[in-house]
Amino acid sequence: MDYPNNVREFAKVRMEQTENNSQIARDIKNKFDLLYKDKELDRIRRWVSYFREKNKIQAKKTPIKRLFFDIETTYYELHIRAWQLKNHVKFFNPDDIVREKEIICISYKWQGEDKVHTLDWRIGEKNVIKKFVPVMEEAQEVVGHNSDRFDEKFLRTRALYHGVLMFPNYRTLDTLKKARSRFLFGSNKLDYLGKFMQLGGKLEHEGMELWDGVIAGDEAKLEKMIEYCERDVVLLEDVFSVMSPFIDHNNNFAVLTGGDKWDCPECTSKNVQLHNTYTTAMGVVRRQMKCNDCKKQYRVSNKTYMSMLVDAQISG
Repeated sequence: MDYPNNVREFAKVRMEQTENNSQIARDIKNKFDLLYKDKELDRIRRWVSYFREKNKIQAKKTPIKRLFFDIETTYYELHIRAWQLKNHVKFFNPDDIVREKEIICISYKWQGEDKVHTLDWRIGEKNVIKKFVPVMEEAQEVVGHNSDRFDEKFLRTRALYHGVLMFPNYRTLDTLKKARSRFLFGSNKLDYLGKFMQLGGKLEHEGMELWDGVIAGDEAKLEKMIEYCERDVVLLEDVFSVMSPFIDHNNNFAVLTGGDKWDCPECTSKNVQLHNTYTTAMGVVRRQMKCNDCKKQYRVSNKTYMSMLVDAQISG
């Protein structure tokens, strides 16, 4: 497909603002209405990647340390005793556990970097945890899907088992929680969200046979699981990037990195403007702001907004 100059110029500007090619592809499709079939969004994304590489366009670097991660685990292996087999067993006694769940692998990547890293149990589960915990501690925000309820809790559980210290709390953002609280999707599963946002889905696999093979020591199955986990991390970042302008932030990266309270809390840009003004029921003035770079919308107090105007006058 031949992309006209206005699309190329728009793409160039967006590439300088963000490193996420999936988000840029969606912006191009929405703004110029070029394509009408959902499956062709990937074609735009490939062109964006090619255009960026060809013209060596780098996004503005921000000092944000945001980590995306996912873990894959084994299942509980149980010794079951039953007087009859006609009914499904609905409760298992802990005494029936003959092998605990373990972490098979942890995949992770830093925002803005292409490389996805993986630690797997071939180095031993304890070593996987020992190597990953310092990575988490380096992050200013840790993003996962259902990570607050499962990934982080299970990681801490296995860390306790192995005697590896972890902080009681990490600054996190759970995309599953954001999906549930801010939207009404047909499903909140990561695979569905990726397909709904036209980003692609999770890697297809053979189901429980994959886990059975990994546990049995099949190296090819383990490599397939690592590929599956790494694809989840890439999809997670893409889903977060598309979702980001529509959700509340959990961190103010502008302040965290030495900026002002009125700067964009997501990309730290100062290229922001007033979007709207409203008051609470008690008459407290609130200001809705919009970032012209990453499109994030956020709220600040009236005092913060007035300080922004004073700062602008001084700087002008």
